[in-house]
Amino acid sequence: MINLLRKLPAPVEFFLVLLIGFWWAIYGSIMSLAYIASPADRAQANYVGIGIVLDAKGRQAVIMQVIPATPAAKAGLTSGLIVQKVDSQATEGKSFENWLAMIRGSAGSKVQLELVDPTHHTTNTVALTRELIQGSMRKSLVSDTRTITVSFIELAGLAAMFGIARVRVWPLAAWGFQRSWKLTGAGLLLWLVTAMAISSIYAFSNSITPGSVHGYLASRLSPLMVVLFALINPAFEELFEAGYFVQALQRHGMWLTVLASAAFRAFLHAYQGINALLLIFPIGLIFGFVYWKWRRLWPLYVAHVIFDFIALCPGLHKD
Repeated sequence: MINLLRKLPAPVEFFLVLLIGFWWAIYGSIMSLAYIASPADRAQANYVGIGIVLDAKGRQAVIMQVIPATPAAKAGLTSGLIVQKVDSQATEGKSFENWLAMIRGSAGSKVQLELVDPTHHTTNTVALTRELIQGSMRKSLVSDTRTITVSFIELAGLAAMFGIARVRVWPLAAWGFQRSWKLTGAGLLLWLVTAMAISSIYAFSNSITPGSVHGYLASRLSPLMVVLFALINPAFEELFEAGYFVQALQRHGMWLTVLASAAFRAFLHAYQGINALLLIFPIGLIFGFVYWKWRRLWPLYVAHVIFDFIALCPGLHKD
């Protein structure tokens, strides 16, 4: 296999890597569509309500997701708000099934919510009209089994990257995967700056079209799977989308290399729909420019681990 790779011209190798990435994007899309089309999901696809997904935080009902183009989205509701009362009835201490029964009703009827914003320490009351909600409520890496499968595939991808680096005589040290406290701190700073940029895009997009950009994952993974995926996936993606692209295309200059890297990162996340364009592509640009300047993958890995951990931990991610 190594001898075969040595004989391949660099453009042919790059094309084959793109094909592998193309397959990975198609796989992600097919798996997501398979989940959306599952019987359990179809059962919840159409219902009468206001368009929110609730989750329990302690004894409180918290909005985990706001479905686009629903009464809740049009009213400007966001994830993280605490539903304190429904039609003057307190939600605290009640079961999840009670919360659903309190919020749902007949189409055209009204429901009043008392909402607490824990960030701004404010309480607000909104009246919403129930209507038929169409479309899946959540998309998720729901299965530990699927996560294990994805992790093994990504480990195989990492092995392929190491093989290509060996054939092309790209020492891994030159890719910048060395660990240090200084680079770890740089990764934390990179995550903070990128998160602020993404939050701005998120807020601006939803101010124009409420609910158009939303959190993709509604994770129910076990803690072990969260840790496993949050450690493996960033290594695979950053070696592939940043390290390999810069090493392979750097002779064409910064702009083309960074744009190609960001575009391919967005393409690999195409199953996330509009999020891939509005959120993943800007992340790719920031990460690409940082890697071009620093030539250090460790800060990108640290920032990516934080993003994945927040996205995969139930109750931590935002819509």
